[in-house]
Amino acid sequence: MSEDSSTALKAQLAGPPIVVHGQGIHFTDVIGLSSGQRPEPQQVSVQSARSVTQIALTRLNRDNRDNRDNRDNRDNRDNRDNRDNRDNRDNRDNRDNRDSKSGGSTHILAPWREREALHQRIDEWRDLPVPPPLPVAQLTQEIVELHRKQAQLATDAEAGRRAEILRERALELSAYLEPLGTEPGGRHPATEHLLIVVAAMCEEVGLRYKARFGALRPNQVDPQLRPFIKNPSHSSYPSNHAFQSYTIAHIFSRAVPEHPGNPMLFDRCARVAENREYAGVHFASDSEAGKTLARLFLPILEDILADLMNRAAAEWR
Repeated sequence: MSEDSSTALKAQLAGPPIVVHGQGIHFTDVIGLSSGQRPEPQQVSVQSARSVTQIALTRLNRDNRDNRDNRDNRDNRDNRDNRDNRDNRDNRDNRDNRDSKSGGSTHILAPWREREALHQRIDEWRDLPVPPPLPVAQLTQEIVELHRKQAQLATDAEAGRRAEILRERALELSAYLEPLGTEPGGRHPATEHLLIVVAAMCEEVGLRYKARFGALRPNQVDPQLRPFIKNPSHSSYPSNHAFQSYTIAHIFSRAVPEHPGNPMLFDRCARVAENREYAGVHFASDSEAGKTLARLFLPILEDILADLMNRAAAEWR
């Protein structure tokens, strides 16, 4: 680099600050230019207007690109046939067995076919005879019961229930699969698929009924109640956890009626629903409404999911 070039670069760097993502950046030092000597790879230190942190910008001399031709030797990239046996793509079907951190299976995409069928039959399920929620004045006994459950939940004896409540805030398949003798990411991917689709269908239907009734959460009725978990943003009635859980139990028991774990599955679904009451986010009547909606919605959903039910049933025979 000539002396004239060095002078020009130094003048350029001494100009107005360069703005990077809205941040004024001032060049404060150019190594190698002050002595007039040719810099090795040039290094410039810059300082942020908001911070004293020095940011090193290296390799300003971008013309030194001759070494780019050596990229073919990077980690033997041309030998691509051995990349983790990527050509052995026939094993992609084993993705169904991936574990999920949330206790569910990750192999399912959005169930658009089932949702489309659900929307086509909306006239059959949007006005099911679900009774309306109780007036606030008639919730006195349920409030008393929630206070009892709240006090009990705080005891050492209910440590297990507290863990369940936290785990069940999101869709958590192990609660439903354990009574069946399997687990998420196990040998029954079609069953996991079925349960996830059931939960997705029920979530959409349940939210429509919640919007219709607009019921208050327990601590909105009685501020002395202290929920163990944060209230969901939607209304309380009916309980979607109860609706989803009981529907899962009904659908699986219809698909595999001979499974010995079916009674335990229904017991577990009842506990999932009751856990929401212990958590202080649902009244008992919310849970009962979810159970009622599951029974009313079952014939429609069973028809929509017939193919998935058959696939799940085949895994157990």
